[in-house]
Amino acid sequence: MEMVRIGLIGIIGVLLAVGLRSHKAEYGVYIAIAVCLVILSYTTRYFTLILSGIEQMRGYLYDNYKYLTVLLKAVGATYACEFCAGICKDAGYGGIAGQVEMLGKLYILLMGMPVLLALMESIQTIAT
Repeated sequence: MEMVRIGLIGIIGVLLAVGLRSHKAEYGVYIAIAVCLVILSYTTRYFTLILSGIEQMRGYLYDNYKYLTVLLKAVGATYACEFCAGICKDAGYGGIAGQVEMLGKLYILLMGMPVLLALMESIQTIAT
């Protein structure tokens, strides 16, 4: 039921933004940003549930949870970049949105390097 509520908030926000865009364009952008922030507040509620599940997984991993933190940082960076790029696209700045998305992809690649290097070390030790 909550997903329906979030979807309705998004649809109503878009309809209001489109309706106000013909009168004053900046009001449409403000409404779009406000709707994005409301939906973001709903998503933060789910993060507490996800974090409790991650803490349980961390208990199973003992001391080898550094890869889990890399995964969580990558997921957080993905959401942050997607959120910022969406706002930039809504405001009509597609070029900036593309740059934010590219930076996010490079950051995730950088975050995955230690995992890739550890995998390569493991393969090398098995091969020799």
